[in-house]
Amino acid sequence: MKISAIETIALMDPGKAWETVVRVHTDEGISGIGQAESPSLVIEAIVRCDGGLEEILRGEDPLQVERLWQKMYAATGLFGRRGVTIAAIGAVETALWDIAGQALGRPVCELIWQACCTVTESSEVKERVRPYATVYPPGEDVDEIVERFTLARERNFRAMKLEEWPGGFSHVSIQRDVEIVRAARETIGEDRDLLIDVQNRWSEVGQALESIRAIAEFRPFFVEAPLPADNLPGLARLADAVDTRIAVGDWGFTTRFEFEEIMEKGRVDVVQPSSVRSGGIREITRIAEAAYRRGLICVPHAWCHMVGVAAEIHLAAVLPNMPYFEMPIAFPDSPIISELLEPTIKVDADGLIEVPKRPGLGFALNEDVVEQFRVAPH
Repeated sequence: MKISAIETIALMDPGKAWETVVRVHTDEGISGIGQAESPSLVIEAIVRCDGGLEEILRGEDPLQVERLWQKMYAATGLFGRRGVTIAAIGAVETALWDIAGQALGRPVCELIWQACCTVTESSEVKERVRPYATVYPPGEDVDEIVERFTLARERNFRAMKLEEWPGGFSHVSIQRDVEIVRAARETIGEDRDLLIDVQNRWSEVGQALESIRAIAEFRPFFVEAPLPADNLPGLARLADAVDTRIAVGDWGFTTRFEFEEIMEKGRVDVVQPSSVRSGGIREITRIAEAAYRRGLICVPHAWCHMVGVAAEIHLAAVLPNMPYFEMPIAFPDSPIISELLEPTIKVDADGLIEVPKRPGLGFALNEDVVEQFRVAPH
């Protein structure tokens, strides 16, 4: 079996969502899917340009996933190594794992299992894994926040994330922040985890310290992206000064090399590689293992990119330090989010998702949705 082509699929639901999906084709009719949280025109250029990913991989054996990742990484080194090129490589790599699983008749989680040198965790692949819900936008006022977090609770999520928002959290005052976080906590109850995303809004350590201490009584599971992404010394000062976990990683960080720096220099408690940005499935296992060696947890980012969520399901099934992964509750919803995959991803009454036993990722694109919303790369 040989790789024959790489296809960039741009989807657009105006005013609601956009998605960039990559599909790798083979000469035996097996294809695999991946996704990049990057503009489709940019991904298309990285795939199609002279010396691009399609040229690099055409004619290669798609089952040699890790060798092909290294080939893409090395061959794009002059214009890649970080950033959007890594997102494109990761989307292709995810598709290659999907192909490998289909060709071998095994789910991806069984192909990527690796030891993290632990004596406390089972060596078995988990049968069910736990997502958290990113409720976004969170709501224009407290009443709407309560309404939307109630919906997340009714959908059985055991953890929900509160996002910053103009007029809302991290935009007005500490008193306003306390009011909003209290409302979210009271809505979801004491038996669920509350995650908070600042999206780099706080500009200096003192402001972040004061704000985190003010909301500490509501027991946030973590506070994400509290400071500008490149302020690693500030993150280290903050992480050392508060008991609340500090989480960093989804704002453009790619590859194990950047995450090693986050862990060493930023001294964060939670790393957040992105399944649609950080180099693909195997790269996330490497990042998670590096975190495990330091006693840290890994909670990956995907937001509303459902092929990325599918990849995270397989990652969470085999990694001992991945208690949660991201899944969207988007307002407004769009078919290119909630109906993109077949079968749809469902949360059960226990707040868990069943890990597919179907070959590959275990999900296919809903071709009716693709046909309805496909546009030229843009």
